[in-house]
Amino acid sequence: MRVELLQPEPDLEFGNEGRCPDIRFGIGHYGVFDFANEKGPRQIKIGLIGTDETLGPLTEWLEKCRHEIPAKISNQPRLYVPFPGFDISHSFHSNLIWDRNEFRTVTIPQSVASLKKFNEKVKKIVDLYVEEINYAIEKSGVQVILCAPSIDHLKQTTHSILYEAEEQTPPADGDSDDSSDEYAETTHYDFHDLLKAKSLYLRRPLQIVLPATYDETRLSEQKKYINRDQQDEATRAWNIFTALYYKAHGIPWRMTRRESDERTCYLGVSFFRTLDKKKIYASSAQVFNELGDGVVVRGGLAYENKDDRTLHLDNDGAYKLALKALEAFKSEHKHYPARVVVHKSSFFTQDEFDGFMRYFKEKEIDLVDCVYVRESDTRLFRPNTYPPLRGTLWHLEDKRVVLYTKGSIPFYETWPGKYPPLSVGLDCEYAQRPVRDLARECLELTKMNWNNTRFDGQLPITLRAARQVGKMLKYIEDEDTSKVSPSYRFYM
Repeated sequence: MRVELLQPEPDLEFGNEGRCPDIRFGIGHYGVFDFANEKGPRQIKIGLIGTDETLGPLTEWLEKCRHEIPAKISNQPRLYVPFPGFDISHSFHSNLIWDRNEFRTVTIPQSVASLKKFNEKVKKIVDLYVEEINYAIEKSGVQVILCAPSIDHLKQTTHSILYEAEEQTPPADGDSDDSSDEYAETTHYDFHDLLKAKSLYLRRPLQIVLPATYDETRLSEQKKYINRDQQDEATRAWNIFTALYYKAHGIPWRMTRRESDERTCYLGVSFFRTLDKKKIYASSAQVFNELGDGVVVRGGLAYENKDDRTLHLDNDGAYKLALKALEAFKSEHKHYPARVVVHKSSFFTQDEFDGFMRYFKEKEIDLVDCVYVRESDTRLFRPNTYPPLRGTLWHLEDKRVVLYTKGSIPFYETWPGKYPPLSVGLDCEYAQRPVRDLARECLELTKMNWNNTRFDGQLPITLRAARQVGKMLKYIEDEDTSKVSPSYRFYM
């Protein structure tokens, strides 16, 4: 057994070729990566969809964020960083504009509120939002839409035990399902994911903003329906405005690359369960280059291994997925990559690997690394109960390692989480590059999440994005998606 630490922390590149390991310090000191590009989003017109209860407080908060938001008082000043303000003169080098006369409000009629079937109610409410989003796009030419549901709308669209007795009837024709969690996942609509899925055809990125994001007094009410921790105000502003900038076709930062590095395509392959009860599986993929430009493709049907219930593609399925992904990459970048890295959420069967390689060989792409990436239960411990350092790499075998992508971060001088961090397992049996290089690359890719400005994510963006995509594609699995933009901006 051998343990090593991948240091230094990977840098990212910002404006003026400035480099920094931390996103917030990087943008604050050097500006966003593309601020000197005249085609960058120097002004972003947003549309707002919500209720009379939410639109006023949200716009007040957006106005407040034009100026600096102080950092949370803490003994870790690098962990809690002031938000510099979203302004044309520094940092993001952009500003938001909106027209209050173009705001759209959503009112849920009593006929919808009184519906007994949960999925039917959520679908009707989503349709009401989509109708107003469509109107705002047609009338005002906005670049990004902000949706601000009220507490009541969250209540109406959050599944609760009140629906259980009516909805959990025995399946017809003796078709059984022996997993209650699995049943819940495949049958209860998720408002966030369904709204994103149904708005894909409108070709404007959507940002859903919860009430407590801009009004902390609503946190206790919100937690009744969405029980998650609340970040400090400056961090919330960092995350929201970075996401808005990216969704408006900006490039906040990029992975650092030398001129000698090969042009690389990062392909994440995950799987999602369709909404019917037939246990049909399909694959989803996310293609990235070093700029973080995401292109979404949808693969064909996958199958479940009867012995261990893992999900896989057959030879032709892997070939076709590689074809779709690389053709999408070429469409965006006008060339094929010199190297492909495939991150997959289940192990590679020989049949899958052969299918991928069949296509890559046809395109004369010789540099291919296929890596099975999974959450790992393996734990390491440091003295005095400190979590392992981010970047800790435990070599189990020649091609198998455990990597801590979360953990104590020297730059922050602390562990930014509440619970002991989980590790990530990397199986590199079908990879060409050294395991250490692939692990460091995985560490870099955890910093390409446009929704998070701290580098404390667990999964590389390849797999994280593929899973996000699957959550939305399952709602449009049988629909024609030819008119849907392939850009990841619409799915995040």
